[in-house]
Amino acid sequence: MPDLGQEPLSSPNSAAVDLWLIATETVETPVFNALKSALSTGEQAQLQRIRLPAAQRQFVLSRGCLRYLLSRYIQQSPSSLTFAYGPRGKPALCPHRHGAIPVFNLSHSGSRLLIGISIAPQVRAIGVDIEALRSVNRLPGLCRRCLTLAEAQTVLALEPPQADHRFLRYWTGKEAWLKAQGLGIADSMQTLELSLGPQELPPVLSSALSSVTITAPSGPESDGALYQWQPETGYLAAIAVQSHSHTAHSFHRQQTNPAALVASPSA
Repeated sequence: MPDLGQEPLSSPNSAAVDLWLIATETVETPVFNALKSALSTGEQAQLQRIRLPAAQRQFVLSRGCLRYLLSRYIQQSPSSLTFAYGPRGKPALCPHRHGAIPVFNLSHSGSRLLIGISIAPQVRAIGVDIEALRSVNRLPGLCRRCLTLAEAQTVLALEPPQADHRFLRYWTGKEAWLKAQGLGIADSMQTLELSLGPQELPPVLSSALSSVTITAPSGPESDGALYQWQPETGYLAAIAVQSHSHTAHSFHRQQTNPAALVASPSA
């Protein structure tokens, strides 16, 4: 996948979604400080309320990288961006301050951030989730709380690590779908059922995303498409796309890091 600046940003005339995978394990102090200084007054206050240093670092990296990346799409400085928040906390750019409004979503796990962005007018919302592959603690209990009966039976019939990976596929797909809807995950996971089938995801080096069939409550708000892929060895990811039309979606997968984002001009 290309680094920042080697691929053009997606065109508003297509149904494309840009998928940015950001590596955060090594961040130099000047870069971290630049990300932190881009935060709004409200975000700075929120940062002060976070007690754990690791959580503080993650907050700065997530919000700072998002600001720097979005600034390239709307040609404004990272610190000038203003956000509104939905009932469950999903952020969106304030339309009264910005011209063409990208839709976006962010997720983090391990040392990776995943940010999905689209400026296509027919894409009305997206949701992304990324999870590091790992052993899942208290797997039977999580299956009972988060999965349908059929999904739970599928997971618990497997041995580790296949059972853990299968559960994480269900989790990433459901979380991405609910985030696209602007819904919380606490009471909604079991309202969705994914049909993953026996096939594995495409290899890490493949640019393909795997389409996933999802059964959701009826209604126009549940229209959309769900995809999964392996963004990197050791990670699973999912994106849900809500569209105003049935145009086929295309995805531009790109990789970068905080230093490249800070060094890249926004205009």
